[in-house]
Amino acid sequence: MRVLLCGAGSAGHVNPAIAIGETIKKNLPKSKIAYVATVSGIENDLVDFEKFHIDVRGIKRKLSLSNVKSIYLTLTAIRDSKRIINEFCPDIVVGTGGYATFPVAYAAHKLGIKVALHESNVLPGKAIKMLERYADVIFTNFRESEQYFNHKEKLCHVGNPLRSGFDKSIIAENKPENSKQVILCYGGSLGSETLNNAALDVADNLIRYRDNIIFILATGKRNYYDVCKKIKERRIDKIKNFIVYEYIYDMASVMANADIVISRAGAITISELAALEKVSILVPSPYVSDNHQLKNAQALENKGAAVVVREDCLYSLTDTLRELLANVNKKEKMRKAISRFYVPDSNEKIYNKILSILKK
Repeated sequence: MRVLLCGAGSAGHVNPAIAIGETIKKNLPKSKIAYVATVSGIENDLVDFEKFHIDVRGIKRKLSLSNVKSIYLTLTAIRDSKRIINEFCPDIVVGTGGYATFPVAYAAHKLGIKVALHESNVLPGKAIKMLERYADVIFTNFRESEQYFNHKEKLCHVGNPLRSGFDKSIIAENKPENSKQVILCYGGSLGSETLNNAALDVADNLIRYRDNIIFILATGKRNYYDVCKKIKERRIDKIKNFIVYEYIYDMASVMANADIVISRAGAITISELAALEKVSILVPSPYVSDNHQLKNAQALENKGAAVVVREDCLYSLTDTLRELLANVNKKEKMRKAISRFYVPDSNEKIYNKILSILKK
């Protein structure tokens, strides 16, 4: 099998594509997997498959002169994508969203190549919606996404394909003694200044007085030194059970240890929380397109699977956390509720559906 992957703009688009590629490679070791990346996108740091490159950028919703160049780049990217497809000769193109997905998947359709799409968020992105009519199958993470699609006969609910490590069977060997509750707080790979500041307030107002809690904060690389400075200024460095990292490389193990997770509401993060059945406080980023994270978080909140705190209400995080720590019954109900958002064997379901499409 020859598979051409595409997905760019954020790790939330790239990681599902990598997971799908790895699953195909695991099942069919002789498969040829390649990835169409943007010139300077994050996928260049994350993807180990053979890479091709196109130059493309997103189109802004409001009128802008920059859109003229964006449209021009999209047209040239379609042409370049056709060249890449003719060179690599894929059996199928798999797109996972982001502006770079459109030219590749559209070119594949025009050349008679099968197209599979995967949408991680509740609200489909612009690229996925534009490609809906051209796809042979559209994989979805949330059942709530169905209402936003016209071609419902193409939908296949499979959850989010996850890279290795996130599994309910994980039992951490270095779990602290049972008397201590572990709280993990992070704002993604780059971090979140507002979430970091809220975490310092929690340290000041709660963790300082509770030696039965271990609070782990991953600041993100761009915020680490600023947070360390604030910690010293506020004498939070004297709190031994408040632990700060720049970045957590083994997130699966650390999350498996956590009793409560405070995080953004990206689709991948939510899938990881569901896979490990974690109690969570979700703080949706207000800076993503179409408010995707808020809709993701609300889907969980409506089912009692998470507590949602908007960024402009982070002053209430300490009280929210204090209440959650004290409510054992609520935490148990949240664990059961979020487990329903986990789709077992998502990777294998996608792989088997791709096989059935190609057999047709």
